Amino acid sequence: MIYSGFSKKTPVAPSLWKSQLLKISTVLAIFTGTSPAVAQADGDPPTMDLRAVEIVTSATEYLAAQEILSVDWFVSFDVVADGREKITYMRSGSNLLQRGVGFYGNSEFGEDTREYFFDGTQFQIYDVEENAYVSTEFVGDFDALADRASEAYDLRLPIWQVMSASPKAELLDRATSAAYLGTTRIAGRQAHHLAFSDYDADWQIWISTEAAKPELMMIVGTDPYTQGWPQYRAYFSNWDFNPDFPDSVFTYVPDDEAEQMAWPQPADVNILGAGN
Repeated sequence: MIYSGFSKKTPVAPSLWKSQLLKISTVLAIFTGTSPAVAQADGDPPTMDLRAVEIVTSATEYLAAQEILSVDWFVSFDVVADGREKITYMRSGSNLLQRGVGFYGNSEFGEDTREYFFDGTQFQIYDVEENAYVSTEFVGDFDALADRASEAYDLRLPIWQVMSASPKAELLDRATSAAYLGTTRIAGRQAHHLAFSDYDADWQIWISTEAAKPELMMIVGTDPYTQGWPQYRAYFSNWDFNPDFPDSVFTYVPDDEAEQMAWPQPADVNILGAGN
Protein backbone atom coordinates (compact mmCIF):
# COMPACT_ATOMS: atom_id res chain seq x y z
CA MET A 1 0.00 0.00 0.00
CA ILE A 2 1.29 3.48 -0.85
CA TYR A 3 0.81 5.94 1.98
CA SER A 4 -0.49 9.22 0.61
CA GLY A 5 0.31 11.34 3.65
CA PHE A 6 -3.35 11.97 4.55
CA SER A 7 -5.53 10.29 7.15
CA LYS A 8 -8.87 8.75 6.19
CA LYS A 9 -10.64 11.48 8.15
CA THR A 10 -8.97 14.32 6.27
CA PRO A 11 -11.03 15.58 3.32
CA VAL A 12 -8.85 15.96 0.24
CA ALA A 13 -9.84 17.82 -2.88
CA PRO A 14 -9.97 15.61 -6.01
CA SER A 15 -7.42 17.84 -7.72
CA LEU A 16 -4.97 17.27 -4.85
CA TRP A 17 -5.49 13.51 -4.98
CA LYS A 18 -4.89 13.67 -8.73
CA SER A 19 -1.66 15.59 -8.16
CA GLN A 20 -0.48 13.07 -5.57
CA LEU A 21 -1.28 10.11 -7.83
CA LEU A 22 0.48 11.74 -10.77
CA LYS A 23 3.64 12.20 -8.70
CA ILE A 24 3.47 8.58 -7.53
CA SER A 25 2.95 7.32 -11.08
CA THR A 26 5.85 9.45 -12.30
CA VAL A 27 8.16 7.97 -9.66
CA LEU A 28 7.08 4.44 -10.55
CA ALA A 29 7.45 5.17 -14.25
CA ILE A 30 10.95 6.56 -14.09
CA PHE A 31 12.07 3.56 -12.06
CA THR A 32 10.56 1.16 -14.59
CA GLY A 33 11.66 3.13 -17.64
CA THR A 34 8.22 4.22 -18.91
CA SER A 35 7.40 7.87 -18.31
CA PRO A 36 3.72 8.95 -18.26
CA ALA A 37 4.79 12.44 -19.32
CA VAL A 38 6.59 11.27 -22.47
CA ALA A 39 5.25 8.30 -24.38
CA GLN A 40 7.95 5.72 -25.03
CA ALA A 41 7.88 2.67 -27.22
CA ASP A 42 9.66 -0.47 -26.07
CA GLY A 43 13.38 -0.06 -26.62
CA ASP A 44 13.32 3.77 -26.59
CA PRO A 45 15.99 5.40 -24.43
CA PRO A 46 14.98 6.47 -20.88
CA THR A 47 13.75 10.03 -20.40
CA MET A 48 16.07 12.71 -19.02
CA ASP A 49 13.93 15.61 -17.79
CA LEU A 50 15.96 18.74 -18.59
CA ARG A 51 14.48 20.69 -15.68
CA ALA A 52 15.63 18.05 -13.19
CA VAL A 53 19.08 18.00 -14.78
CA GLU A 54 19.37 21.80 -14.67
CA ILE A 55 18.34 21.99 -11.01
CA VAL A 56 20.88 19.40 -9.87
CA THR A 57 23.57 20.97 -12.06
CA SER A 58 22.90 24.37 -10.50
CA ALA A 59 22.99 22.94 -6.97
CA THR A 60 26.20 20.97 -7.51
CA GLU A 61 27.93 23.96 -9.14
CA TYR A 62 26.84 26.07 -6.17
CA LEU A 63 28.39 23.60 -3.72
CA ALA A 64 31.56 23.18 -5.78
CA ALA A 65 32.05 26.96 -5.88
CA GLN A 66 32.08 27.30 -2.08
CA GLU A 67 35.56 27.62 -0.57
CA ILE A 68 34.25 26.68 2.88
CA LEU A 69 31.38 24.30 3.62
CA SER A 70 29.85 23.43 6.98
CA VAL A 71 26.80 21.18 7.34
CA ASP A 72 24.98 18.97 9.84
CA TRP A 73 23.78 15.60 8.57
CA PHE A 74 21.71 12.61 9.57
CA VAL A 75 21.83 9.30 7.73
CA SER A 76 19.72 6.16 8.02
CA PHE A 77 20.33 3.01 6.01
CA ASP A 78 18.71 -0.41 5.76
CA VAL A 79 20.32 -3.82 6.00
CA VAL A 80 18.30 -6.87 4.95
CA ALA A 81 18.82 -9.78 7.36
CA ASP A 82 18.10 -13.43 6.55
CA GLY A 83 16.82 -12.44 3.14
CA ARG A 84 13.68 -10.75 4.47
CA GLU A 85 13.94 -8.66 7.65
CA LYS A 86 14.93 -5.05 7.09
CA ILE A 87 16.97 -3.47 9.91
CA THR A 88 17.57 0.28 9.95
CA TYR A 89 20.77 1.83 11.30
CA MET A 90 21.48 5.51 11.86
CA ARG A 91 24.47 7.83 11.85
CA SER A 92 24.65 11.55 12.47
CA GLY A 93 27.30 14.21 12.58
CA SER A 94 28.68 17.35 11.00
CA ASN A 95 31.34 18.23 8.44
CA LEU A 96 33.57 21.25 7.92
CA LEU A 97 35.71 21.63 4.80
CA GLN A 98 38.00 24.44 3.74
CA ARG A 99 39.12 23.58 0.25
CA GLY A 100 42.88 23.35 -0.09
CA VAL A 101 43.33 23.70 3.68
CA GLY A 102 41.65 20.94 5.66
CA PHE A 103 38.68 18.84 6.71
CA TYR A 104 37.02 18.04 10.03
CA GLY A 105 34.13 15.65 10.53
CA ASN A 106 32.42 13.97 13.45
CA SER A 107 30.16 10.96 13.33
CA GLU A 108 28.01 9.12 15.87
CA PHE A 109 27.13 5.53 15.01
CA GLY A 110 25.46 3.45 17.72
CA GLU A 111 27.46 4.04 20.90
CA ASP A 112 30.62 5.06 19.02
CA THR A 113 31.86 8.52 18.16
CA ARG A 114 34.57 9.21 15.59
CA GLU A 115 36.28 12.45 14.69
CA TYR A 116 38.13 12.92 11.40
CA PHE A 117 41.00 15.38 10.99
CA PHE A 118 42.91 16.33 7.85
CA ASP A 119 45.20 19.35 7.58
CA GLY A 120 46.58 18.74 4.11
CA THR A 121 49.51 16.62 5.29
CA GLN A 122 48.18 14.40 8.11
CA PHE A 123 44.99 12.33 8.29
CA GLN A 124 43.78 11.21 11.71
CA ILE A 125 40.72 9.43 13.12
CA TYR A 126 39.95 9.72 16.82
CA ASP A 127 37.80 7.19 18.73
CA VAL A 128 36.26 9.39 21.42
CA GLU A 129 34.98 6.66 23.76
CA GLU A 130 38.23 4.68 23.68
CA ASN A 131 40.51 7.74 23.65
CA ALA A 132 42.44 6.07 20.84
CA TYR A 133 43.47 7.26 17.41
CA VAL A 134 45.11 6.34 14.13
CA SER A 135 47.28 8.69 12.11
CA THR A 136 48.96 8.63 8.71
CA GLU A 137 50.77 11.09 6.51
CA PHE A 138 48.92 12.12 3.37
CA VAL A 139 49.54 15.10 1.09
CA GLY A 140 46.76 16.12 -1.27
CA ASP A 141 43.29 17.63 -1.44
CA PHE A 142 40.06 16.34 0.08
CA ASP A 143 38.98 14.37 -3.00
CA ALA A 144 42.36 12.64 -3.19
CA LEU A 145 42.07 11.78 0.50
CA ALA A 146 38.59 10.29 0.00
CA ASP A 147 39.89 8.16 -2.87
CA ARG A 148 42.94 7.02 -0.92
CA ALA A 149 40.93 6.13 2.20
CA SER A 150 38.53 4.07 0.11
CA GLU A 151 41.21 2.28 -1.87
CA ALA A 152 43.62 1.56 0.98
CA TYR A 153 41.28 0.95 3.92
CA ASP A 154 37.78 0.52 2.46
CA LEU A 155 36.94 3.62 4.51
CA ARG A 156 34.32 6.19 3.45
CA LEU A 157 34.63 9.69 4.84
CA PRO A 158 31.26 10.91 6.16
CA ILE A 159 29.06 12.21 3.27
CA TRP A 160 32.20 12.96 1.27
CA GLN A 161 30.26 12.98 -1.99
CA VAL A 162 28.51 16.30 -1.31
CA MET A 163 31.76 17.89 -0.06
CA SER A 164 33.62 16.86 -3.21
CA ALA A 165 34.92 19.40 -5.70
CA SER A 166 32.79 17.54 -8.26
CA PRO A 167 29.52 16.55 -6.52
CA LYS A 168 27.75 16.41 -9.89
CA ALA A 169 29.67 13.24 -10.73
CA GLU A 170 28.05 11.46 -7.77
CA LEU A 171 24.57 12.97 -7.90
CA LEU A 172 23.82 13.25 -11.62
CA ASP A 173 26.39 12.08 -14.16
CA ARG A 174 25.62 8.37 -13.85
CA ALA A 175 21.84 8.86 -14.20
CA THR A 176 20.13 7.40 -17.26
CA SER A 177 16.63 8.60 -16.27
CA ALA A 178 15.53 11.82 -14.60
CA ALA A 179 12.17 13.33 -13.62
CA TYR A 180 10.99 16.55 -12.04
CA LEU A 181 8.24 15.77 -9.49
CA GLY A 182 7.31 19.29 -8.44
CA THR A 183 7.85 21.05 -5.12
CA THR A 184 7.22 20.08 -1.52
CA ARG A 185 8.02 21.44 1.93
CA ILE A 186 10.72 20.08 4.23
CA ALA A 187 10.96 21.55 7.74
CA GLY A 188 9.22 24.69 6.53
CA ARG A 189 11.41 25.19 3.44
CA GLN A 190 10.27 24.74 -0.13
CA ALA A 191 12.19 22.12 -2.09
CA HIS A 192 12.33 20.74 -5.61
CA HIS A 193 11.66 17.00 -5.67
CA LEU A 194 13.69 15.11 -8.28
CA ALA A 195 14.02 11.42 -9.17
CA PHE A 196 16.84 9.61 -10.97
CA SER A 197 17.87 6.10 -11.87
CA ASP A 198 20.52 4.08 -13.63
CA TYR A 199 20.94 0.34 -14.15
CA ASP A 200 22.12 -0.25 -10.58
CA ALA A 201 20.09 2.10 -8.39
CA ASP A 202 17.25 4.59 -7.99
CA TRP A 203 17.63 7.82 -6.06
CA GLN A 204 15.67 10.95 -5.21
CA ILE A 205 17.03 14.39 -4.37
CA TRP A 206 15.40 17.38 -2.68
CA ILE A 207 16.96 20.81 -3.34
CA SER A 208 15.95 24.19 -1.97
CA THR A 209 13.89 26.30 -4.36
CA GLU A 210 15.79 29.46 -3.33
CA ALA A 211 17.54 30.45 -6.55
CA ALA A 212 20.39 32.18 -4.72
CA LYS A 213 20.87 29.24 -2.33
CA PRO A 214 20.05 25.94 -4.07
CA GLU A 215 21.09 23.92 -1.03
CA LEU A 216 20.96 20.16 -0.95
CA MET A 217 18.32 19.11 1.60
CA MET A 218 17.79 15.35 1.30
CA ILE A 219 18.82 12.27 -0.70
CA VAL A 220 17.09 8.87 -0.73
CA GLY A 221 18.66 5.96 -2.57
CA THR A 222 17.05 2.58 -3.25
CA ASP A 223 18.64 -0.73 -4.19
CA PRO A 224 16.10 -2.34 -6.57
CA TYR A 225 17.95 -5.64 -6.80
CA THR A 226 17.96 -6.63 -3.13
CA GLN A 227 14.83 -8.18 -1.63
CA GLY A 228 12.98 -5.58 0.44
CA TRP A 229 14.41 -2.71 -1.58
CA PRO A 230 16.70 -1.35 1.17
CA GLN A 231 17.19 2.39 1.22
CA TYR A 232 19.83 4.93 2.17
CA ARG A 233 18.57 8.32 3.40
CA ALA A 234 20.67 11.42 4.03
CA TYR A 235 19.29 14.64 5.49
CA PHE A 236 21.26 17.91 5.45
CA SER A 237 20.70 21.00 7.59
CA ASN A 238 22.41 24.17 8.77
CA TRP A 239 24.50 24.73 5.67
CA ASP A 240 26.99 27.52 6.39
CA PHE A 241 29.48 28.83 3.83
CA ASN A 242 31.08 31.42 6.08
CA PRO A 243 31.42 29.71 9.49
CA ASP A 244 33.69 30.78 12.31
CA PHE A 245 36.21 28.15 13.39
CA PRO A 246 39.68 28.04 14.95
CA ASP A 247 42.70 27.42 12.72
CA SER A 248 43.53 24.31 14.75
CA VAL A 249 40.23 22.53 13.99
CA PHE A 250 41.78 20.37 11.25
CA THR A 251 44.53 18.90 13.43
CA TYR A 252 44.12 16.37 16.22
CA VAL A 253 46.45 16.72 19.20
CA PRO A 254 46.26 13.64 21.46
CA ASP A 255 46.36 14.02 25.21
CA ASP A 256 48.83 12.13 27.38
CA GLU A 257 46.42 9.23 27.91
CA ALA A 258 45.45 8.72 24.25
CA GLU A 259 46.56 5.44 22.68
CA GLN A 260 47.82 5.34 19.12
CA MET A 261 46.55 2.34 17.21
CA ALA A 262 47.66 0.71 13.96
CA TRP A 263 45.51 1.29 10.90
CA PRO A 264 43.03 -1.60 10.66
CA GLN A 265 42.84 -3.80 7.60
CA PRO A 266 39.83 -3.27 5.28
CA ALA A 267 37.92 -6.22 6.75
CA ASP A 268 37.98 -4.56 10.19
CA VAL A 269 37.47 -0.91 9.25
CA ASN A 270 33.80 -0.94 8.27
CA ILE A 271 32.64 0.42 11.64
CA LEU A 272 34.45 3.66 10.82
CA GLY A 273 32.65 4.17 7.58
CA ALA A 274 29.60 1.90 7.45
CA GLY A 275 26.53 3.39 5.83
CA ASN A 276 28.49 6.45 4.72
